[in-house]
Amino acid sequence: MAEPKAAALMRGWLEKQHHHVLKSFERRWFELYGCELRYFEKDRSDVACRVINVKGNKFQDGRKTAKRLEFVIETPNDTLAKSYKFACDKEEEYNQWKAALAQAAVFDRATVAIAPQRPNIVALVNGKSGGKQGTKLIQKIKKHLGDANVVDIMSLSDAGKGIKGPHGALAMHANDGPNTRFLVCGGDGTVGWTLQDMEKLIQSGGINADIPIAVLPLGTGNDMARTLRCGGGYSGEQLLPILKKAAVGERKRLDRWKVRVTAEQGGQEPFVKEFLMCNYFSIGWDAVVARGFHVKRELSPNLFKNRIINKLWYLYFSFGNLVGNFDASKGVELEVDGKSVQIPKGIKSVAVINIPSFSGGADLWGKSSSGNFQKPQTDDGLLEIVGTYNPLHLGMVIVKIRTAVRIAQGKRVTVKTKTFAEGGPKPGKGTCMQVDGEPYFLDHKGFHEDVHYKPEKNLRDGNVDVKVEISHHAVATLVESPDGGGCCVAPKVD
Repeated sequence: MAEPKAAALMRGWLEKQHHHVLKSFERRWFELYGCELRYFEKDRSDVACRVINVKGNKFQDGRKTAKRLEFVIETPNDTLAKSYKFACDKEEEYNQWKAALAQAAVFDRATVAIAPQRPNIVALVNGKSGGKQGTKLIQKIKKHLGDANVVDIMSLSDAGKGIKGPHGALAMHANDGPNTRFLVCGGDGTVGWTLQDMEKLIQSGGINADIPIAVLPLGTGNDMARTLRCGGGYSGEQLLPILKKAAVGERKRLDRWKVRVTAEQGGQEPFVKEFLMCNYFSIGWDAVVARGFHVKRELSPNLFKNRIINKLWYLYFSFGNLVGNFDASKGVELEVDGKSVQIPKGIKSVAVINIPSFSGGADLWGKSSSGNFQKPQTDDGLLEIVGTYNPLHLGMVIVKIRTAVRIAQGKRVTVKTKTFAEGGPKPGKGTCMQVDGEPYFLDHKGFHEDVHYKPEKNLRDGNVDVKVEISHHAVATLVESPDGGGCCVAPKVD
């Protein structure tokens, strides 16, 4: 259960010295919660502009006139400055702030009460995302939202109480108020993880409603963030505009899908694994590339230090798959809404997509209309099935020279293949597939996520029948960037 929130020790307008050299002051709305003094940029209903840690503060009287009373507070525990200068108009307010700050000095943490009219942003940060870019982001975002509203979901000492993941933070903050929104800072995997944990809490009664989730993308890919018009990745932009967009962005509904994979060999007990999908499923050359990239990155993380280098590695693995034996028209059977669908000759990858962004921004379906298909929406209960010929074809889709080959559209999709299919992706070894960019390898021994696993060579007698069934699971609520410019388009901070 969420911890009770205390009322503010003090609220009111103050003038804060903006520049120590010019000695200029700016009028701001301040609220004091425990050891956190929060002030807002222009409007008291706005997202927090800055947070000052006043734990252990010392109040010093300043210059006093008939119309102006100044004071200084020393802040030994604040990360931005060791002292701040303020001014107010009335002696009554001056004495109230002095008493409140004396109380705040002995607090160890914030005790934040959420005002009904104010957006309440809770940041769930994956500290390991983006080459540990998330770790650096945590301290920056705390300066705007305060310690209480920023959680490292990969930390065992944070809100999860010894369990990694979003579950603990979701349970703690879900009932903070009607204007609460979660800002997930991480990649597509972190977004999916959060949606899954939120669903579990709703089913158990821990959350009363589906709370909107905004995204601040870290790392590469970030197809969900691109769909929400939040950009491809955070790279040091100012955080306040991003927080404001997360607070005011429109709600966007998103279909979520269940992917059930059944593998059976020669009448033996079938192996079954289920996934929840938000973005896409694919089988073919692109899944082989994703698997190779993933294995290399896990085994040699020092070779993947930034977004540009990661893309170069992806190109490297893609060029290695320009020529291949796999032909989906021979190696894959496709059913859509119970009807068999022919895959065009030469297609080497089949993708089942839920959003208009694939593999880091490729709009496979495209924008052009067709009388045979409905215009795709993220909440229409339909999936689009497309094919690509090779990595060069996908590259042309990314730069918007071509689109993928439209194959079908429907509510239920079944994909059948064999681990030793004719012209298979890895003849005699197994099958690669990916769900939301996470690659999986399947052979006669089952699913393998361990990057150290090496399949047996030329295992022709280990053929496995593979069936992938994709059906509608649920609908989630996310937040779309309001201006289409993306969350991550603010001026960068030096």
